[in-house]
Amino acid sequence: MPEQYYYTEVQPVKCIEIRVPLVIESVDVEAVIDNVLTLPELAIKVDKIRASVRDLTATPVFVDEAHHGHGYHDYDGYHDGKHGKYGKHDEYVLVHHDSHHPHRDLFLKKIIVNGILHKQIFYVNKNNEVKHTAEELSFSKLVELDEPVLIRHKHDVFIQFRHVDVDMNWELHRACRIHETAVIQATARVSEDRKIFVQTCPSPDESPVGNLLRDGGLEAWASPYAPVFWGASNVSQCSTAHSGSFAAEIGLLNTQLPGALFQMIHKKIVGDRQYRLTFWVREDVLGATSDFSLTAEVVFYDQYGTQIGIGTQTLSSTGIPDNSYTQVQFATPVTDESVDSIMVRFNFMPGTGNTNTVKIDDVVLECMRKRG
Repeated sequence: MPEQYYYTEVQPVKCIEIRVPLVIESVDVEAVIDNVLTLPELAIKVDKIRASVRDLTATPVFVDEAHHGHGYHDYDGYHDGKHGKYGKHDEYVLVHHDSHHPHRDLFLKKIIVNGILHKQIFYVNKNNEVKHTAEELSFSKLVELDEPVLIRHKHDVFIQFRHVDVDMNWELHRACRIHETAVIQATARVSEDRKIFVQTCPSPDESPVGNLLRDGGLEAWASPYAPVFWGASNVSQCSTAHSGSFAAEIGLLNTQLPGALFQMIHKKIVGDRQYRLTFWVREDVLGATSDFSLTAEVVFYDQYGTQIGIGTQTLSSTGIPDNSYTQVQFATPVTDESVDSIMVRFNFMPGTGNTNTVKIDDVVLECMRKRG
């Protein structure tokens, strides 16, 4: 069995279930095939024999621990006698390969190896000509494990062969009969497909590239008040864009009420990094009173939805131009390693008597490369 150990994480980690083959036993197999072949004509000598093994397969033999003390019984009706045919007395019960006993501990006790020995025989006939003939012999070998191996699900057990080798010896008798002895050696590797959980984590040297936001240009709208990939409150579609066809205008529905534009990000999130938010902003003058603030936030959450960090930048209405777009950019603090999702949010907070709105366009959130 592989080495096992237990490790307690200091922080919550994300794990996924995968299915992997686990090698549970490795068995040496040796089969001796003794055979006499009659050649189609008289021969002076056998020049060479090339041998190979084909269609090598193995069938596992499973057993169940017997606690009743009455020898070996197959639960499907088979009886091996008083002392049993397989294993030691009063320890195991043979279980058919296709039987179903989900509530019993099953063990792998033996494997039955089957294959075909293929031979290419080259001989010299009485006319001193090199001739050829072929032969195939089926063989079977029962191999018992030193100790039974506990398995979880017998239908997930499979056997593969490695280091298959054939050693041929022969002797020519009576000018037409060859006495052949083949020794087949191989290693049978018994594996079982098992489901395990593994921790997933990004490479410490890699950061996602590009804009993590969907539709950062705010071009996709389901209606004049609902951008497709953003959540919105008191937001309207605007054709005065920094680039493209549209931008988002916050506060246009009611300049006296708060407004918000936000998006959640769940993919390509890397912990222990800084993130950079870049956007373009412009004030829309609709009246005489310009009294509002705009706060841009990058909020970090763990897998349970608990806020674990935030980066913010607040702009007053006096710092936002009303005749052209200006670019704003800021970097967040370094995130916690357990960060699982990010929210980018713009909050519009009007003062008393405010009459103006703010436009947002070309929003980009980037993960900054970790400094060595």
